[in-house]
Amino acid sequence: MKVTMRIVVCVSWATLALAGCASRSVDVDTAGFETRLSTVPGATGALVEVQNPGLPANTNVVIWLFLESADVESVATAARKVAVAARGDDGVRDRQVNLFVVQGNREDFRNRQDVVRNTVPVMHRVAEALGLPESAGQMLVLTPEVIARLADEEA
Repeated sequence: MKVTMRIVVCVSWATLALAGCASRSVDVDTAGFETRLSTVPGATGALVEVQNPGLPANTNVVIWLFLESADVESVATAARKVAVAARGDDGVRDRQVNLFVVQGNREDFRNRQDVVRNTVPVMHRVAEALGLPESAGQMLVLTPEVIARLADEEA
């Protein structure tokens, strides 16, 4: 009986803990943040998702930023502006941001698969231009510390 009760208590506690973590992941106003990102110079739109890789407590904000030009300088400038927007957003400020870029207009890409397929592979050079140690393939990983640093440099 004691073992059964402990199991029930542990499972209930774990469920509540995970539910609490999951509820924090929806604190990001993705539509509002997309609108703010659309004001980045050279941006033609944005697609923002909240993802939980591994566990609900691991909450990342994933951004596909649509740019008129996807050269290294334009993307680096946009990344700094994204950092400013992220630091100014209560739901994004303390989260990791994974930034991808797509050249073109947001409305030219009908579905998410088209967006992902057209991601421009420049982030390794952009990371170097920004003084970051590395990119993760086609995405630029912006930790809260990197966001703060880039936003400070932009101010």
